[in-house]
Amino acid sequence: MNKFKYLMIGPCKNRKDAHKTGGVIILFENILHFSKKHNYEYIIVDTNKSNYSNKLIAYIFILYSITRNISKVSHLSLHGTAKDYFMIAPFVVLMGKLSHKHVSLRKFAGNFDVIYEHTSFLKKFIIRKTLENASVNFFETKYLVKYFKELNKATYWFPNVRDENDFLTNEKYEKKFIFVGAISKEKGIEILCQASNLLSSEYQIDIYGTLSDDFTVEYFKNYNVQYKGSLPAENVIEIMSSYNVLVLPSFREGYPGVIIEAFSVGMPVIASKLPGIKEMVEQESGMLIDIGDPKQLKEAIEAIDQETYMIGRRAAIKQFEKFDSNIQTNLFFERLK
Repeated sequence: MNKFKYLMIGPCKNRKDAHKTGGVIILFENILHFSKKHNYEYIIVDTNKSNYSNKLIAYIFILYSITRNISKVSHLSLHGTAKDYFMIAPFVVLMGKLSHKHVSLRKFAGNFDVIYEHTSFLKKFIIRKTLENASVNFFETKYLVKYFKELNKATYWFPNVRDENDFLTNEKYEKKFIFVGAISKEKGIEILCQASNLLSSEYQIDIYGTLSDDFTVEYFKNYNVQYKGSLPAENVIEIMSSYNVLVLPSFREGYPGVIIEAFSVGMPVIASKLPGIKEMVEQESGMLIDIGDPKQLKEAIEAIDQETYMIGRRAAIKQFEKFDSNIQTNLFFERLK
């Protein structure tokens, strides 16, 4: 057996609908692509419940697959959400202990500290013992690393990442703003639309994403925005590079992948003052606004001119280095070894 053979446990692409690709799937697919590129041997256990007939069957098959393949690998690596930390992570750590295999846990998204604080005593105990007994833990945000490091010193930062690309925004500021994401109240769509009506018509604000139950196409006709429909994952970078600034007035986020995608094309950002976002948007790469404040969002948009845009553009390009998939994923594997 190869010294470093991994059991990669995480969400694969939706086999029924390839367009249903969330951020966690993209991140797991990225690490599989990196592993293949660098000739790391691995076996996959798919945790995407949509790829099974129902959730019960999914969990049975996932736990069975882990048990069946554990003798073939030297390391178990779970890449999961909060639900996976309640249902799958404890089993992975237990099996790692019983089989004397190393175990790494990678938590996607932010606010896990809030979930931990407000969960039941039993669930809190399970999470604590799971993190304590893992060989190494990874969290997406620095504030979560700080929070959970007291449970396990081998706790590190592994942020949301993206690959380098060949696209860059135009150097000329044309007052073109873009939103990319789920069209929901949580993403601050109402705030963005309210702010648009406070702006003059010279500003172009285009919205891309899948509509939630809260919104219809007709909703946007009352505002100075254009709803452009959903955007295939393979087209996101190219479309974003044709705009100047990303706008993301969300109410809750971890490390939004769309901000990293914006940085990758040299696009500055206007976003909400959320813990994770405050760790991302720095060094003049964008502006942060209070949550739920359309007037402040309008003022931030109006504050951008050709000079500030170019400063933000250069800073965004520089900031992307912190979220470069190749750099961070290589560091992840070094820590596993």
